[in-house]
Amino acid sequence: QDWNSVAQLVDDVLKSFPHLKLTTGRKVLEVRPVIDWDKGKAVEFLLQSLRLDDPESVLPIYIGDDRTDEDAFKVLRERNCGYGILVSQLPKQTQAFYSLRAPSEVKTLNNFHP
Repeated sequence: QDWNSVAQLVDDVLKSFPHLKLTTGRKVLEVRPVIDWDKGKAVEFLLQSLRLDDPESVLPIYIGDDRTDEDAFKVLRERNCGYGILVSQLPKQTQAFYSLRAPSEVKTLNNFHP
């Protein structure tokens, strides 16, 4: 209930700012500029601008738990460089290569050393 109130309040405030839009996810409110931009484009920008787009020397890993992360998963899949990992208790369709059931499994993944 409080969540809906907060979302409505943010939406009301943004009516005064036509250059911004509200994007919602699972208990996530993202205020974004009204431009063609998403997390996938952010991943592409970072890989290119930081010169991290060489698949021979860099392995990007993107971990996310929300539908707003799907654009980033899709970019990694389409570029065939790196891996998207969805964190979700429930099985769902995703562009991610792998999925984990809980945030605690991310910690386990971070401790993995080949």
